[in-house]
Amino acid sequence: MSDPRAATYSLSKADAEWLAGLVGLPVDVRAEVLTKYAAQLGMEALVNLFAQFIGLANSVVSNSADAIEVFAIIEGDMHPYTSEKLNLPTIFGACNGAIIAHGIDASQLCAGCAFRLGTFANQSASTTCDADWCSHPGETPFMCHMDLDDQGGEPTKGCAGFAQLRAKRKAAPA
Repeated sequence: MSDPRAATYSLSKADAEWLAGLVGLPVDVRAEVLTKYAAQLGMEALVNLFAQFIGLANSVVSNSADAIEVFAIIEGDMHPYTSEKLNLPTIFGACNGAIIAHGIDASQLCAGCAFRLGTFANQSASTTCDADWCSHPGETPFMCHMDLDDQGGEPTKGCAGFAQLRAKRKAAPA
């Protein structure tokens, strides 16, 4: 039986050093360094590095979620069954968020919009899947979290990003 806590990645010391040197750099410099990595070690090594990095990223996300859940239970007096349902960012959520944000005019969106690349909501798998589904014509509207009523804190209008994506989908040929 495998250990459920076992890491889903394996980095050599040299690869960990390459990655550690990259994480604080701007994207253009990261691309330049990775190009040099591929030139030095080959495309197969670069593909393996990327595959291992995805495992590392998933592990970091999982550990962060565990830490937030424990903190919510201990410091926030949240019940364990409630804390395990926290809607947190994931790598899948961030990828899905990039998909739904593609071609959306961010100047029309609120600061925390699920359709604004890089926001908390844009990186949550649950939120981005809901936003994507609702954006298909005929589905229930995806609501804006910024405009809430005074009674129960319920949303009062549709999300601007949702409206843009739904309009694009209605206009797209079938």
